[in-house]
Order: sequence, then C-alpha cells, then structure tokens
Amino acid sequence: MRRMRAGAVLVTRPAEQADGLVEGLRSQGVDVRVVPTVALEPLPFAPPRLATYDWVVVTSPTGVRCLLDRVAPEPGVRWGAVGPTTAAELARRGVKADVVPARARGTELAAAMEGVQAVSGRRVLLARATAGGPELTERLRARGAQVDELDVYRTVEGPESSRRALNEALADPRLRIVVFASGSAVRGLLRLAGEHPRRLLAITIGPATTEVAAEHGFEVAAEADRPTVEGLLEVIQHAA
Repeated sequence: MRRMRAGAVLVTRPAEQADGLVEGLRSQGVDVRVVPTVALEPLPFAPPRLATYDWVVVTSPTGVRCLLDRVAPEPGVRWGAVGPTTAAELARRGVKADVVPARARGTELAAAMEGVQAVSGRRVLLARATAGGPELTERLRARGAQVDELDVYRTVEGPESSRRALNEALADPRLRIVVFASGSAVRGLLRLAGEHPRRLLAITIGPATTEVAAEHGFEVAAEADRPTVEGLLEVIQHAA
C-alpha cells in the first residue's frame, strides 16, 4: 500500500450512496469533496411475479430498491445478493439473502448459489442495471439455469450536472486522492474531466473496480478488504 500525503479526498459515489462514506470520513477529520461521477436512474418495467422463480438475484442496493419499490417479496423464493451491502439493503426490506459470496463479484455468485441448490433447470430472475456485464448470466446459463434479465435502473456515466463541481474540485491543489466504488465511476470521471484526474491516487472498493481504474491509467494506492463503506473508511484511514 502506498503511503499518501495528507490532502483532500474526492468521493465519486452517486448522491444517494455517498452519505455514509462522507460522514465517516469527515468524522475522521478528512477534507472531502463530493462530486458524483455517476447517476442512477430507475427504469419503468412490467412487475414480474416473483413466485414463478426459484431465485431472485440482485447485484446492488439500487437494484434492490428499484425492484422492491414495485414488487412485493413472495415466500418460497431464494434470494442471491452480490455482496454484503446489497444483502443489507434486502434486510432493510424484510428479505434475507440466502446467498452472499465471500467476494462481492457477480462472477462468484453463481458458484455460491450452486452450493445451496443446483441451479440446473431453475428459473432465475436477475434484477440489474442496463450496463451490467454478461458474466453472471453466462455462468448461470452454463450451469443450466433459465435466466430472465430485468433492467430496473440505468447508470449514467459522467452526468453533466456534475461537470462544474468536478472541475472546481480538481482545481484544488490539496486534492490528492479519489475514491471509486465502481468501474462506472472511473469512466464517468474521465468523461467529465479528461486526462487531468489521472494525477490522483485511487482507492477502490474491490478488485473489479481496481481492474477498471488501472486499465484507465490510475495508480491504485489501496483497495478495500471489504466491499462496504466500512471497508473504504478503514483503508482510507490507513493509507492517508
């Protein structure tokens, strides 16, 4: 882990997800700039009958909210959550996740589900963002599952509403660190501000985000051990 000089930290999470991280950092005396480089927009969809599925899989807290704002949970359905934060959002809605993989990656969820129940021939509803990758669906189908994908929200990378605030934040010479909680946040930052942000050291929420940040030219100084706000707070505190 690279030791970083004290300075301001840029948080790029969507507005509805940033509060806990920002409050935690400020309570530690960290100078924080908050500029969402992604926006999350619910999509209209025909509410599915959850009872017709063996599994319902959600890959983010936003996916949980968008799905369960429109559809009531039904008994007899198993739930898969891609990570502890998503599982916690399910719990707030009164739903217990039957499977949460050890690492918050969609590609590991299929194997975790198989450990609970063979998925061959099972009907799976995957509630997701439009920009979600195909890996989880491909792995479930390779194991014989019948997968229906349901786009419940979309991720806007680099919303124009953030451009001015981002440029003002990047103009601050004290800004040294950027926190990424998704690959979309990396791409959104570069869409809004071009090459300039690559001078910042990146802290990421997990391996998938680290991979995207590195691919786009950032030096990743630290990666959270747990894909949660607490994990990010811990790694930032130790690295800064």
